[in-house]
Amino acid sequence: MARRFRFPLETLLRVRQLREREAQRKVAAQQAEIARLDQLNDATRAQIALEQRELLDIQQQQRLSPAELARRRAWVAHLRNTIAQRQAWRAEMATRLERLQVEFQQARQQTRIIAKLRERRWSEYVRDRQRAEQAATQELAQQLHSFRQIGGADGSSRPTAAGPARLE
Repeated sequence: MARRFRFPLETLLRVRQLREREAQRKVAAQQAEIARLDQLNDATRAQIALEQRELLDIQQQQRLSPAELARRRAWVAHLRNTIAQRQAWRAEMATRLERLQVEFQQARQQTRIIAKLRERRWSEYVRDRQRAEQAATQELAQQLHSFRQIGGADGSSRPTAAGPARLE
C-alpha cells in the first residue's frame, strides 16, 4: 500500500493562512470604518442642508429672533467642524488602510509561496504514485505473459488466465 501524502510544511502553511485571514479581516474592518465615517458625513451634510433651508424659510418670513439665528448658525458651524474632524480621521484611516493592505498583500504572498510548494509536492506525489502503479501493472502483465508461455510450451491444452484452451 502506498504511503499517504505528507507535506512537512503543513503547519507553517496553516499559520500563514491564519495570518492572511487576520490581515484580510483588519483591511475589511478598516474599510468598514471608513465607510461608516463617510455615511456619518453624508448624514451631517444632509442635516446642514436641512438646517440652512429652514433658516432661509424663517428669515424670509421674518419670524426669527437674532438670538435664535445665532444659535442655529452656531449649530451649523458645529456640524461643519464635526465634518472637518471626521475628514481628518478619515485621512488617518486611509493611511492606515494602505499600510494594512500592504501587510495583507505580503501575508498573501507568503501564503501563496508555501501553497505553491505544497501543490508542487502533491503533483510529485501523484506522479510517483502513478509510476509505481504503472510498474506494478507492467510486472503483473509480464508475470502473466511468462505464465502463458510456460503453459503453452509443454504442449498442454489447459486453460490459461486469458481464456479457454485452444484446440489445435
